[in-house]
Amino acid sequence: MTYGEPDVDQAIDRLLSAHPEVDAAAGGALDNLDQFHIGGAEAVDLLIPGLALAEGDVILDVGSGFGGPARQIARRTGNHVVGVDITAAYVEAARELTARAGLSDSVRFHTGDIASFHPDAPFAAALTLHVQMNVPDKTAWFRHIAERLAPGARLAVWEVCRPHPADLPWPMPWSLDGTDSFVVPPEELLASLQDAGFTPVEWANESAWVKEWLDTTFAHGLPPGPALPMLLDDGYTRVLNYASALTDGTLEVWRGTFTRKSA
Repeated sequence: MTYGEPDVDQAIDRLLSAHPEVDAAAGGALDNLDQFHIGGAEAVDLLIPGLALAEGDVILDVGSGFGGPARQIARRTGNHVVGVDITAAYVEAARELTARAGLSDSVRFHTGDIASFHPDAPFAAALTLHVQMNVPDKTAWFRHIAERLAPGARLAVWEVCRPHPADLPWPMPWSLDGTDSFVVPPEELLASLQDAGFTPVEWANESAWVKEWLDTTFAHGLPPGPALPMLLDDGYTRVLNYASALTDGTLEVWRGTFTRKSA
């Protein structure tokens, strides 16, 4: 199983203990550690305007991982965020990091699949970053998200696509050997979103932005301090393989904003 690291919370404790200069309660202090997607915190900032949030809106983060985007949105906007993820160890780590950041009152997490998650009220907005690559039936999965949103609610996505058939170098961040990877062309992913009940507001290829982000972020080598690959099995190989595939055009990153149809 790709997301099978059982001791993530202990690894985080060790990393933060080894770096006492990192104040988890400071905004952005954990950005290199808790953002499980290319583009880091800057990518989340690209998505926030498209959510069109109003005061009091509650946001759903599907595939919330270690909780970095959820906490970032809560800090940036003051809105409450609910994260859902299938990996229990990741949810525990997200809760621990959220407590360290002092955001437990505004960000909470549930373990489970979106299909089995039943909120008390529909959400005003949702986002998902680098999740659908592991989902074979994307239309059904996005439909489950739509069913948990209010009519007219916004969905923001930051997702990986494969523009043409090509072999990928394994392991990748979302798959160790490719057996649980289901990366599709951008037009196929867009069609799945539309078939699931979403109307596109914006659908943009952000691969050039991602390449620039990679060049800037790693211009002087690896960033100092605790970093996400330290939490993953063979983490640095996975990240390097992903960066290589993005650089040579084998993979692309697409950003989308959608509205849930009223009926």
